[in-house]
Amino acid sequence: MPALPAPGADRRGRAHGPADGPARRRSRALRTAVAATATVVTTALIGSCGAERSDSDRIAEKAAAAADTASAPPSPTALPDPTRAPAPPAQLLPGAARTVRPSLAPENGETVGVGQPVSLVFKGQRVDPALRAGIEGRMRITTSTAVVGAWHWAEAKGDTYLHFRPRQYWPAGTKVSLKAPLQGVRLDARTAAAGDRTLDFTVGASMVNKVDLAAHTLTVVKDGTPVRTIPVSGGEAKYRTREGVKTILSKDGTVLMDSRTIGIPRDHPDGFYGRYEWSMRETISGEYVHAAPDNAESFGRANVSHGCIGMSTADAKWLYGQSRKGDVVEVTGTTGKPMDRFGNGYGDWNLDWDAWVKGSALGAFKTT
Repeated sequence: MPALPAPGADRRGRAHGPADGPARRRSRALRTAVAATATVVTTALIGSCGAERSDSDRIAEKAAAAADTASAPPSPTALPDPTRAPAPPAQLLPGAARTVRPSLAPENGETVGVGQPVSLVFKGQRVDPALRAGIEGRMRITTSTAVVGAWHWAEAKGDTYLHFRPRQYWPAGTKVSLKAPLQGVRLDARTAAAGDRTLDFTVGASMVNKVDLAAHTLTVVKDGTPVRTIPVSGGEAKYRTREGVKTILSKDGTVLMDSRTIGIPRDHPDGFYGRYEWSMRETISGEYVHAAPDNAESFGRANVSHGCIGMSTADAKWLYGQSRKGDVVEVTGTTGKPMDRFGNGYGDWNLDWDAWVKGSALGAFKTT
């Protein structure tokens, strides 16, 4: 993942973060860390946000309210198991003038959260829509727990995405395997795929973080049970946090956030510079969940960041230790712009199931 900007504070002590980043004090205002308690210094594109606990009774009331809606997306009405359409043969292009090796995520052997899609990305390449059914037909997904799922094609920022996800979040404990024999498969008139791809990964415990920025809380729901509600601060009116479903892209530990990387001088009222601990990235553009002790008076009370979700150091450290790549972050109450579906992290879950299946060349199916 390319290095991105980060947050800090101006000369009057106001905390800031880039357009997607950290916190401003209201009074004066993906690659992955493996060990949950380790901190790695990295440079990020967005900000800071963070704080001490607020009134316990008020937070408890918010936690009780959040518990009423603390599960994964509602179960759809029972339907017959779908069967995807027969796939035409994939076209081959021997001696292609150009080849593209698709990137693949997650990493082989990883344990990921229930929101992690299977992702193939053809960087800098548009895959001819007329060829997509044949390519999709070569994708072989098997799972230890059967799920109804579908592939989905999308284009963003000059890249072509081919993602697979289930109709709902993955069942915890599912083992997933992919075989993608793509060597020599034609992508357009002069380009072929380079190399076959295989992938095996495991889905860990269900971890869904329900962020209500109208209530200024983050409720952690583990395996369907709310276990903790954390007072937080999100993006202020000028830099609202993206609304919708995101996933943890990486656990970056300590992140250096510098407003100059997005064209804002450090001494500008919106400038920032500083290191922020226990940081987990949600978007490529720089939204993080992280500790922001310089914004403590706003946790549970006000949204004052540049887009990041900030909390106290103690809460951020605890959350970091509980989390992994692919865990879900559901953000409501911001009236901000919707989370990007592709090209800025994993916004796959913001498409309803019918829209997701329409993006497939062959349709939904039940894995075996």
